[in-house]
Amino acid sequence: MIDFSKEIAATIKETASRLQDSSITTVEDMIRPMDVSKYPNHILDIPYGTRTDAEKLDIFYPEGFSRESGGKLPAFLEVHGSAWYFGQKRSVEFEPFLYGRKRGYAVISIGYSLCPTVHYPMPAQEIKGATRFLRSKADEFGIDPDRIVLWGGSAGAHLAALAAASCDTGFLDKDIFGRDEYSAKPNALGLWYGCYDYYENGKYLADWIYQNLFGAEDLSRLENIVKLSSPLTHLTGMACPTYLEAGRNDSVVPYTQSVGYYDRLVRYVGEENCSLTIVEECDHADPKLFAEDNVARMFDFFDRYVK
Repeated sequence: MIDFSKEIAATIKETASRLQDSSITTVEDMIRPMDVSKYPNHILDIPYGTRTDAEKLDIFYPEGFSRESGGKLPAFLEVHGSAWYFGQKRSVEFEPFLYGRKRGYAVISIGYSLCPTVHYPMPAQEIKGATRFLRSKADEFGIDPDRIVLWGGSAGAHLAALAAASCDTGFLDKDIFGRDEYSAKPNALGLWYGCYDYYENGKYLADWIYQNLFGAEDLSRLENIVKLSSPLTHLTGMACPTYLEAGRNDSVVPYTQSVGYYDRLVRYVGEENCSLTIVEECDHADPKLFAEDNVARMFDFFDRYVK
């Protein structure tokens, strides 16, 4: 196994310095956890898989909703980002999406295994597996299996996009948890500031991050695998409605990654069922994006398809 512990340690140290927080000592600490006690109608750490301890999800329901009522809610599923090697499902970056509860959604955060504990394609397979799990348990959790939105940010956008698009080409379609009878394809897709393609549309992330993702030092020897890892490779006329957003001043992933994805998508499905917003004077994971009015605009888009 290639050892990137020095690079990861340097990133942890830089993050602690930038945030002036000496308590940041692990990859899990790099994005602060949210206070779940403010949202009491929830179920935490539901296991959807059996391969690693990371394969758990959290469900947050609207105030007053009871699963015993027999009601079925649309579901918003979040895939956190952070370069495939850090982050957590219950972070402060997930919290703004709990606004969706006001719109009548069950809001769900998906944990997945991080690199280098695992390597591609397992995180994408886990996201597909989590979606299938929720459909298999829709009655138990009060979710409508035909009204599922999948959202991802940054590296999470890559995983969400690949998980969705690959359903239309049969790629990575064998469920690693054995629930093949259920679809992994969401009914709508949200992608923010994603790193979708290694070869096209610009790339700011350092190569070691991709080497860590693929578990290989020489990526040139994996050219076909790397190309197949791009959701652009799997876009077809069957692509689900998609909402894309990025900041023009993104210093981590160039906004042209989102433009390239949108342009390719429009070629297949037209402009009616997809949307791209480039936010001016906005950086990667910028607070502007997580402001309630911006989150609300995204849910306006999703309401057209799942409400």
